[in-house]
Amino acid sequence: MPTMERLPQPVHEGDEVSPAPGDLELVRSFVSLHDHGPGSTGSLEPTLGTMMWWLHSQDLIPADVEPTGSELAWVMEVRAALVAKVRENMGTPPDPALGERLNQAADDAGLRPRFDEPGLEVTTDGARGAVGKILGITFLAELDGSWHRFRMCADPTCHTAFYDRSKNHSAKWCSMSSCGNRNKVRMFRERHSPGS
Repeated sequence: MPTMERLPQPVHEGDEVSPAPGDLELVRSFVSLHDHGPGSTGSLEPTLGTMMWWLHSQDLIPADVEPTGSELAWVMEVRAALVAKVRENMGTPPDPALGERLNQAADDAGLRPRFDEPGLEVTTDGARGAVGKILGITFLAELDGSWHRFRMCADPTCHTAFYDRSKNHSAKWCSMSSCGNRNKVRMFRERHSPGS
């Protein structure tokens, strides 16, 4: 297979999301990965090239390692499953198959528990090892309850995940200064437009 073209860092002007605590920021960044069309603030699904850029930029794979297209497609499938898992936090009905898909991804990534030095170990490298690290952090977040604070932005043009720090777990926007403000202005105009 030919080498994938290495893309420059995607430009995300105006993406102002506060980081999740500790290692959860890596998961938040992974789930939030998106592209923007030229001159647009609307989010698009990431390309395989963007995914490869992200894996390199996070130092999850060495700069001289280029995953194959099929490896990157697998990473994208895992990301989509984690996005679905975040949406369950927001009331989307649970998908019984989702847990099995993530279990299989953890197996594929070589994620396993260790008892001699308690913790989780990733036994693969490359793109699969990178996903193993992300799934390990996600698993531990489920155990300590912090996973349930993840939300997807309520703006339909935004694909950003955020960590809900509100006391009553009711935050809707990834950023009040961008998505929140834009949607409040839109709702105000809709309420006060002639004929409403």
